[in-house]
Order: sequence, then structure tokens, then C-alpha cells
Amino acid sequence: MYDLIVIGGGPGGYSAALSAAKAGKKVCLFEKENLGGTCLNVGCIPTKYILDRATALEKIRHMTGEGMLRNAGEFSFKKIMTSKAGAINKLISGIAGMLKASGVEVVTGLASFKNANTVTCNGTDYEAKNIIIATGSTPIRIPFPGNELCIDSTAALALTKLPRKICIIGGGVIGLELGSAFRAFGAEIVIVELMGSLLRGEEKAASDMLVRSLEGRGIEIKCSTKVESVEKNGAAFTVHTSAGDVTADCVISAAGRRANTEGLCVENAGLSLEKNGTIAVNEYLQTKVENIYAIGDVIGGYMLAHAAYTEAEVAVDNILGEKVALNHSIMPRCVYTIPAFAAVGISSQTAADKGIETVVARFDYRGNGMAVAEGEQGCVFAIMEKATKKCIGFTLVGAQAPEMITAASIAVERGYTQEDWRKLTVAHPSLSEMLREAVVNARF
Repeated sequence: MYDLIVIGGGPGGYSAALSAAKAGKKVCLFEKENLGGTCLNVGCIPTKYILDRATALEKIRHMTGEGMLRNAGEFSFKKIMTSKAGAINKLISGIAGMLKASGVEVVTGLASFKNANTVTCNGTDYEAKNIIIATGSTPIRIPFPGNELCIDSTAALALTKLPRKICIIGGGVIGLELGSAFRAFGAEIVIVELMGSLLRGEEKAASDMLVRSLEGRGIEIKCSTKVESVEKNGAAFTVHTSAGDVTADCVISAAGRRANTEGLCVENAGLSLEKNGTIAVNEYLQTKVENIYAIGDVIGGYMLAHAAYTEAEVAVDNILGEKVALNHSIMPRCVYTIPAFAAVGISSQTAADKGIETVVARFDYRGNGMAVAEGEQGCVFAIMEKATKKCIGFTLVGAQAPEMITAASIAVERGYTQEDWRKLTVAHPSLSEMLREAVVNARF
């Protein structure tokens, strides 16, 4: 009998297992494939690996164009795409080592419920007082004729030959990041998005700036466009859309992800799935069965690794007897495009919908010494509540935006005012200075 069984070894799952083990609990973790889940194996980490190389290439090209470098910019797409395995394996080994050192038993295989306290895997039953479901998500397949001709993000990250032209179906985070990377490597990119705009709900001036930057790099973006079918013509593909045909050498389906519950047999534990396939939980991440919790992508909401980390901690705290409610009100949101995009808190448009009057202050990268030295462009937007002069949101477009968003998150979570920022000393030269500059320059 275990104190805790965790089903799924992704960011949420392995974090929950480690937290419970450190509290002295006997833990068993089940993972059907590789530790690290989607994020580490076919999501966050491999995408960022290739984006790092892509960003470096963009910078080298700029420096070559300025005459600072000569004969630079040649690269091996195959080597870039295959060498990321080394980074992934290093991280997987690190997770495995931490689990082993913490005394967590790891079982490789597909676990399914036998009842509310028992799961079965590889023909063996395992019992526990509490169970956490952390089975993650899988790519969505849009049901149009010829969708089987498209590859998903997992297959896109396994390409070893660069297609000349790529059509990406879906203008969300996955589609934008893949498009940015493959464009930097030299492919023509067309992104087809059903909705009328990209990054809906984010600060409009910032999302518009990102779109202009992407289009300036040669990425074609077709919003308000529905994919009707895909057909193969020899070695090429034709994507039939409501705005006309798009020909491409490769079609990537990046229309989002859905909760992964295949083979879990939740009904045996007295659970049922929501209409969208997720597992419902309360604010303590408890399902309707008292001893079963669920975290991460499988519950919907923010399908982000850092959201899963937080949810893991909350679920384990409640299992340990504390009464801790989940608070996702301050959630950093990052898109690792070129340039990068990051936001936290609410936009001015959302604030207006809530009846909050705001002042949006901005500071351009062109006014920052470090940005000028590094040849970077972008902008920082600070959304301030007019009545209190408090920070209620930040949106950043430009280099290192995901790194700077942590400081912005602290400011929003703690309700920093303009005066608080005035008293704060920020290292110079640094890109982070722009957060302070945007706020202190706000005019109320």
C-alpha cells in the first residue's frame, strides 16, 4: 500500500511525486513513455532548443549584413534537429536521478484504474490511499478531409530535412513558435488561423506589434481563415481554405491540445469526463472522488508546465492535510517567438470590461542601453490601475521577455505601485530596467 500513486511523469506528475516523497510519503509514479512528459520530450524543451539556434542565426545574419561578420550563417538543419536529443536525455536523467534519490518507485507502463484506490499496470495491481492523475494532453486533430496528410508538432520537431514551404494550421503558441523557428532556418511560412486575430485577450498594441514583427520577417499570417481540406499533389500539398488555396511542401497541424485520458478507465474509479474530455476538480484539485486528485493539462485551464508545477504543490499540500486553494490569478504567459512575447496579469481591454480604469505606460527597447548594445527591438507595456497607481499587468514584446516576466509577475502579485518602483534600484545596463522605466514614466 502506497501513500500516493501518481499517474503521469510530466512536469506536474514528477513534481507531485517529489514533493510527497520529501514529506516522507511512500510514492509510486507511473509513466507510459518517457519521464518529463510532453514538455520535456516533444514540447517546451525541444522547441526552445531549436528556437535558441534559430535566434542565434537571426543575430548572425544581422551582424553579417552590418559587415561585422564575414561568410557567417551557414548551418546544418539536420544537426540542429538531431542534437537536441542530448539536451533532452540530460534532463530526463536528472529527473530520474531526483526521483530515485527521493525514494520514488517508478513504473514504466500504461496505468489504468481498477477502483478508486487501485491501479493496474503491466498485469500488476498497485494500491494507494491517494491518487493524482497527471496524464497531460495530446495534439488535436481537426476533422477536415485530408487531415491525415498533416503532421503534428511532435513530428515537426523530428524533421531532419527543412521543407521549402510550410503551411501551419493554427496561430496559437505552438504554431507561432514553430513558424518562427522554421522561418529563421529559411523556410517559407504561411500560418492559417480560424479566429480573427492572434493572442486574443492579450494587450492589443503588443499583439499587433508581434504580428507586424513576424510579418516583417516574411511569415504570412491569414486570420479569419478556415481550412476546408488538404490534398496531396505529387510531392506537394494543397491546403484549401476559405481565403483561397495554399501550396506547401509540408503541412503542420498546430490547432491546440486536448486532455489525455486514453486507457485510464476513470469510470472504474467512479469518475466521468467533462464534455471537453477534461477531468473536473474543485479549488483544492480534488475530483468528485475524495482521494483522487487531478493536475496539469488533463484538467484544462492553463495548459502550461509552470501551471502544472503549481497545481502539483497544491494537490500534495491538500493530501498532506493542509487546506490550500489553487490561485492562478497571476499566471505568466509566454510565447517563445522571434521576437518573444510574455504577459502577466490582465490587459487594458480586460480591465475595461471589469470596469477598471487604467493607464497603459510603455517603454521602447530603443531607449534601453542594453537593448541598443545587443541590437534588440521591442516594447514593454505596463498596465496600471488609475485609481491606485498599482501594476495590474505587464506585456512584453522583444528579446528576453520570458526572463523579465518573473519580476513583472512579482510586481503584479504584490500590487507594486508607481512609488514602489521609484524606490527600486535595478541593475544597469539590463533589459529589466525597462520594467521600471515604463512604470515610473506613467502619467496619471
